[in-house]
Amino acid sequence: MSNINDKTSPDQMRVFMKRMRTGKFVDETKGTTKHELSVHDMLKITRNKLNEDVGEEQPQKPVNKKTVYDQPEEERKFMNFFNDMNVSVKFIDLEVSNNLVFWGGTVDGIIQFIYKVTPDEATSGVEFNYLDDFSPDNPDNDMIVKMIESYYDTFYKYWRNNVLEP
Repeated sequence: MSNINDKTSPDQMRVFMKRMRTGKFVDETKGTTKHELSVHDMLKITRNKLNEDVGEEQPQKPVNKKTVYDQPEEERKFMNFFNDMNVSVKFIDLEVSNNLVFWGGTVDGIIQFIYKVTPDEATSGVEFNYLDDFSPDNPDNDMIVKMIESYYDTFYKYWRNNVLEP
C-alpha cells in the first residue's frame, strides 16, 4: 500500500479535495495503474541520463605533485648541461603525477623537445619536433639534439627512482 506522500503534488491535491467533499477517506492506490510517461517526462529522464554519462566519460586530470623547487631545479640542471654552449631555452611547465612526469621546452626557437617518464619504459622517452628554421646540416643543431638526448638519462633516472610509483 502506498502512502499519499508517494504521489505528485497535483495527485495529492485531488485526493485531499475528494476527502473534503465526501468527508471520508478513500484509498485510491489499489486500482490505479502507472500512468504513461509524457514526452516531457521522457526528455527529462533522457537529459539526466546523458548528463550522468558525460560526467563519467570525462577523465579527471591527475593532481600535479611538483613542488615549488622542482621546475627551477630542472631548468638549472638542464642549463648547466649546456654551460659551454650559448643556447636560449623556453621551458614548459613540469607536470608530475603518480604515473607520469612530463616536461620539455624549445631550444633556440627551432628544436622542441618533450621528456616523458612513465612506469613502462616503452612509453618513456624524449620526443623532438623541429621547427621551420631548423637546419639538419648545421653541426650546432646536431650537437644540441645529442645533448638533449644525453640529459634525458639524468632526468629519467631522477624522476623514475624518486617519484613514480612502482
